[in-house]
Amino acid sequence: MLVSSKIGWFSPIEKFIKTDEKLILKNLIQKDSSHQQVSAWKNSIKILQQEFKKLTLINTISSDWTIVFEYELPREGGRKPDVLLISKNYVLVFEFKDQSLVKQSYIDQVSAYSQDIQIYHHLSHTMNVIPILICTKWIDNNYKKDNVHIINKNQINTFVNDLIGKDESYSNINNWINSDYLPLPSVLQAARMIFQNEKLPKIKSAESAGIKDTITKLLEITKDAKKTNSNYLVLVTGVPGSGKTLVGLQFVYTLDDPGVFLSGNGPLVEVLKHALGKGSKSFVQPVHNFLKEYGGSNITIPPENVWIYDEAQRAWDSNRVNEKRGHNNSEPDDFIKIGDRINTWSLVVGLIGEGQTIHLGEETGLELWKNAINNSPNNWKIFCPQKLENTFSGLNKQFHDELDLTKTLRSHIAEDVSLWVSELINGNISKANELSTQIIRQNFQLYITHDLDRAKLYVKERYNGQNEKRFGLIASARDKILPSYGIQNDFQSTRRLKIGPWYNDNPDSEQSCCALNSTVTEFQCQGLELDMPIVCWGDDLIWENGWQSFSKRSKAKDPHTLRLNSYRVLLTRGRDGIIIFCPKEQKLESTYQILIKSGLRILSD
Repeated sequence: MLVSSKIGWFSPIEKFIKTDEKLILKNLIQKDSSHQQVSAWKNSIKILQQEFKKLTLINTISSDWTIVFEYELPREGGRKPDVLLISKNYVLVFEFKDQSLVKQSYIDQVSAYSQDIQIYHHLSHTMNVIPILICTKWIDNNYKKDNVHIINKNQINTFVNDLIGKDESYSNINNWINSDYLPLPSVLQAARMIFQNEKLPKIKSAESAGIKDTITKLLEITKDAKKTNSNYLVLVTGVPGSGKTLVGLQFVYTLDDPGVFLSGNGPLVEVLKHALGKGSKSFVQPVHNFLKEYGGSNITIPPENVWIYDEAQRAWDSNRVNEKRGHNNSEPDDFIKIGDRINTWSLVVGLIGEGQTIHLGEETGLELWKNAINNSPNNWKIFCPQKLENTFSGLNKQFHDELDLTKTLRSHIAEDVSLWVSELINGNISKANELSTQIIRQNFQLYITHDLDRAKLYVKERYNGQNEKRFGLIASARDKILPSYGIQNDFQSTRRLKIGPWYNDNPDSEQSCCALNSTVTEFQCQGLELDMPIVCWGDDLIWENGWQSFSKRSKAKDPHTLRLNSYRVLLTRGRDGIIIFCPKEQKLESTYQILIKSGLRILSD
């Protein structure tokens, strides 16, 4: 059978221990392989040949187990666990470090490899996938931390024998190697796949989150609107990271009728256009440009019948529209009036993020949509989840559970991250602590540190050589002390930032977020994500017998809620975890302590 996955070397243990090191290296070394990498391979080959030779002497069955070097995880941008050992019921994931110290970044790296193989590799769903860390200069006894086995190199043979015992060999290793491996893509990866007309992977978590059902329902409603020449407003709700943006992008790209994806989130639009390249303008546009052309007193009719408004709860009220565009309609008023001008049919799809209002002029929320429909001379019909019943009382509406996305996808397997953030933001610290235990057990990392350099070193070590992974600095725009720590969250610095390259460029680019030399705020990261953000906590939200905010926004109706929502946005950007950097300042000490009580672990070396 043809081996489709990229692999450096694989063979039964018996063949491996008899094979000359040079032959194995010949299969591993690539043009871009560094001297350091080659040296590491030599070292690990030598160790494993010695240890597995001992293993075969005490356990003859082990001769037929398969060893795999440099198995490249499909669709993962070159991510490779160092070594796999595969038997009938076990996959042992080895990560080698030529170090004498065991670091948390090493532990989390191999743990992530193990988890991803367990979940995304089809034939490994029912197998025991075990993460193992070998620090080759470490001489202490074996121990276990965070479900990772830290093994002395001289004890590999006895550990493996005790663990696997008399397990048989895998019957057809090529089947395992060629098995489906379908990782959950980031929003940018998924957008590229949609735009290139590729099928999104059928991930178990994505299926259970109901995205497919939501899109099916939207297509069904669209068909009905067209058939009956009706005006429909559809509202799709969802927790942070639940895939609302993906729903909108996939829906507009699937439509047989003209449609456009609109967002008031300028950074999101810019990042998507940068990621997708030429041609993306046709279905991804800033909502403000759209309404400037078709809203207000304009009588021009847009070419599309379907408009998807991302983060529709952030629609501007009439005061904000008057300030920015010079007329007195709210943005929902504009959309409904545009629909009223069309002689055939129209469909407005509002994607509603919960608890993420952070801008002035967005605080009225869904009430604006109710008022807009009440002011329309036409009979608009509303489709929404049951939980919005009271919001639209007295109007023509229909409820569908498929329009409510309740599970987060951003954090992969840790479904309770958004709930943990909500409990923390709401001041329910004991409840947050309870949730954190399960979240960490699901391999979503929750760290806190006073040492920014330690946080930077952790992410660089953990994601070394993983070019699809993204980490970076994010912070509140209203904090005033962070610049003294090298965190440039001020208006001028963030305005100069090229947001497209920040999210999209390769990690070795100076413009990439991974360079860790620039910062985005809540306004530039809302709707987007990083694998591991370093959340820089400022003095605009501190704990004093509850959350107290210190941001002066004189025009805000509720400035405290805006601060809370800003931190809610910052804390829900991570896919693999978050690290909170809390400066060692007296006025932040109580905040630091309450964050620890909420379940965050102090980041160690």
